[in-house]
Amino acid sequence: MSTDPVAEYKEILDVTRQAALKLSERERRRQVEIVTEIAAAGKQIKAAEAAEAELGKQISDWWRQATAKLVALNWITAGRPPEPDPAGRPELLDDYIAEIEPATNVLFNALRKAAWPRKPS
Repeated sequence: MSTDPVAEYKEILDVTRQAALKLSERERRRQVEIVTEIAAAGKQIKAAEAAEAELGKQISDWWRQATAKLVALNWITAGRPPEPDPAGRPELLDDYIAEIEPATNVLFNALRKAAWPRKPS
């Protein structure tokens, strides 16, 4: 640094200007990153909503199939369709289905036997 006050003032202004430019550039980059993150999150939300809607349709179809088998049986009622479980974890969906499908098959087989009993020999 020089002892000239005007030169010192100009140096301080130059350092301040450079710091402001660096900060401005960093903030611009961060803004681009945030906008990109928001756009990606928006796409993920739309994909999750579509997957949820598709799963809801599959569950409704399954329930419709299950209740259709109960129509001929006047001694059993279907009740309400299953409600979404907020504690359910999407990554375990295949595990949940693996539990439901065999139980549904057992129920359908039992209903089939109850609706069409075998004739005595």
